[in-house]
Amino acid sequence: MYLHITGTNVRLLGSMHLFPAASRRTPPWIEEAYDWAQTLVFESDAPTILPFLKADGQSAAEHLQPLLSVDAWARLQAAWPTEGPLAPLAELRPWATLIVAPTLFQHLVDGVEPRMLRWAMAHGKPYEYLETASEVADALEVIPLAVVANVLATLMADLGEPQRTLERMHAAWLEGDLSGVQSIAVESPMFALPEIRRAILDTRNRLWAQRVSKLLARRERTLVVVGALHLCGPDNLVDCLARPVQPVFESE
Repeated sequence: MYLHITGTNVRLLGSMHLFPAASRRTPPWIEEAYDWAQTLVFESDAPTILPFLKADGQSAAEHLQPLLSVDAWARLQAAWPTEGPLAPLAELRPWATLIVAPTLFQHLVDGVEPRMLRWAMAHGKPYEYLETASEVADALEVIPLAVVANVLATLMADLGEPQRTLERMHAAWLEGDLSGVQSIAVESPMFALPEIRRAILDTRNRLWAQRVSKLLARRERTLVVVGALHLCGPDNLVDCLARPVQPVFESE
């Protein structure tokens, strides 16, 4: 979950973007990784994705609603925020609906990145990003409508699944069990289908590998923070980098 790229000053940290509300504690190894780093690299600047959630073209109402049952659409609409940047549901791109929907049924607190970002801003520690919001949107736009509808229908049939999955994945993550995180993820509707994994993980891993490779010559200690799922399974970021890594243990 916390890896040093051999022969460089770059480390990779597999994060949880969000924690279950009942598990607010920051693990010590997260704080140690932050303290080790002289500069931080995150996936993307989350607020900058907001303008891309609503579309000029495909919208949930026009293209997604007809693929869902009346009951599933009604459940989704009932849970959706009525105010703010995510409202109204009908105007969102289908992929945006897919990404946001599970969080509506989870009890959450900020995970690793928001915490590290606050620390960095307080301490004046530099940080940057691996990708732009436009690149995130382009990667997710390719998820087929039928796949989005399939996952949302499954979710609407079991509203407790997102919270159960989050809690199980968080528990495995705390143990540093990457294979456990992977096995839990593939049982979830969000990652059970290859089209979604390719868009959310594989395509971005390949892009990130190119950009992380350019960081390897840096002299300053650089911590690259990505979701834990990007470090496990086929075509993970470590495999795409094709560089030897070694686990970092606490207080090392």
